[in-house]
Amino acid sequence: MSENNEKNFSVDTEQIKNETKQTVNQVKDSIKKVDLKKDAEETKGFLKEMLSNPFEAVRRVAEDEENVLSKVIVLMIVWIAASVITGIISLMKYGKYSSITNNLVDFVSYILNPVLYIVVPAIIILIMNKQNKKSLITIISTLTIVAVPTIINRIIDIIEGLISGITIISGPISTMFTAIALILTYFGMKDLFGEKEDKSFIKKYAIIKLLAAFVLVILGRIGIY
Repeated sequence: MSENNEKNFSVDTEQIKNETKQTVNQVKDSIKKVDLKKDAEETKGFLKEMLSNPFEAVRRVAEDEENVLSKVIVLMIVWIAASVITGIISLMKYGKYSSITNNLVDFVSYILNPVLYIVVPAIIILIMNKQNKKSLITIISTLTIVAVPTIINRIIDIIEGLISGITIISGPISTMFTAIALILTYFGMKDLFGEKEDKSFIKKYAIIKLLAAFVLVILGRIGIY
């Protein structure tokens, strides 16, 4: 491995610890100040703006031109709620009841899934992004914003669980949102790295996605994802 690659993959554990601490404190402070009705309205307004120009909205977040932490918290609440509801519907529909302990572990995984889906690649980006350093909160905010189509898909999962036969309509819609999420994620990560050329970034993108998938599979094996 070349010297440059070694630098890209070197892990500054102190930086990760400090960034994680700062992020947790910022999130805790923001949660204390949450006005759910007001923040939900502001989130709705942001999503409308994002609908008209998604790439510009993502760029503003990635480049710290807009603080969307309160909106990220609202989106994460919706995502976690949708994940939990989908999981409960699955348990009821398919009779996957076992011991109370196993069901409790499943319930915890439903809560953690959205969080880990964002946090795992965010930490990988924090480690790899040496030349265009971004705070962990900025990375998490960007990844959550680009995951809006994924959140919509989770809500569609609830509808599919409640209404049989609707997949003939919802299936193509889910596929479309999955594709949109992949595109937004690519450009969101590209903005975080400050890359201008696709040729120089696509390898980094592939590495991030592969590493994140590997970690999430391991977490899935131990039952928390």
